[in-house]
Amino acid sequence: MKYLTIPAVLFVAATTSLNGCAKLDGKVTVGGTLNSQGGAGKAVLTAHASRCDDVVTGQANYQDQTAIDWQDVGGVAFKAEVYDAGFCADEPVHPDGIGDTTKHCRQDVCTGGMYQVDFTYKSTNPTTPGEGAGFACMMDTGQGVSSGFGATGILRTMEIESGPYQGYRNAGTMSGNVQVSTCPSGDSK
Repeated sequence: MKYLTIPAVLFVAATTSLNGCAKLDGKVTVGGTLNSQGGAGKAVLTAHASRCDDVVTGQANYQDQTAIDWQDVGGVAFKAEVYDAGFCADEPVHPDGIGDTTKHCRQDVCTGGMYQVDFTYKSTNPTTPGEGAGFACMMDTGQGVSSGFGATGILRTMEIESGPYQGYRNAGTMSGNVQVSTCPSGDSK
């Protein structure tokens, strides 16, 4: 009997690893600081993004002047345009159940209850010109320092996948705010 149980558990684990979270309609507004990626200073992030009736809009600004590997050139600094976003569903769904892969959160990093933003950016640092792409996952802790997390929001990760800042990553608690909200009535499904 134990032999039959083990393959069943392995099958369930394999099936679960194929599941991801669906991106749902919602909005996020971010503004604040977090620790620099390995540097001595602070990183500053301001952003707003929304997915309402599957229409995605948004922009972001980011600066980390003391980022390791970029501190000698003035740090990481860019303006971004959001091209995809969404609130990650709490319940995992099989990717075939959604169909459109742009409606999937990155299951390896952005889990249920987080907001995912995908963006293209243009460097605003003249010593590192260029354009690229990246993504961020964040969470609204709801009640700030009394939330138990000691912060008003959490940047689970921001990862730059291409361009002059390829390989840059940062994560941490925000001293500003991450606020996730629903779309205005009539705009959400």
